[in-house]
Amino acid sequence: MTKITKDVIAYIAHLSRLELEPHEVDLYTEQIDRILLYMDKLNSIDTADIDPTSHVVPLYSALRDDTVRSSLSIDDATKNAPKQRGNFFEVPPIIEIEE
Repeated sequence: MTKITKDVIAYIAHLSRLELEPHEVDLYTEQIDRILLYMDKLNSIDTADIDPTSHVVPLYSALRDDTVRSSLSIDDATKNAPKQRGNFFEVPPIIEIEE
């Protein structure tokens, strides 16, 4: 059985840049532990004799097959760009990095 600990929750919160109160760590530990317990229960079910799910309407892929086609040259693709650097579009920064 999988068991989640408060340390794991605190570590995940740290990686996610979340500041959790101690009661939140307790709450999330309990909730995620219940979810993992349920997943263990589902994993223990023998589905070897179960047919794959059927669908009322036939399934089909709405996506086309990938085919190789010619595309714009770099000059044609970048000729209307207000700024470019080499073969790339140059755009103003939208995220400032603190140093």
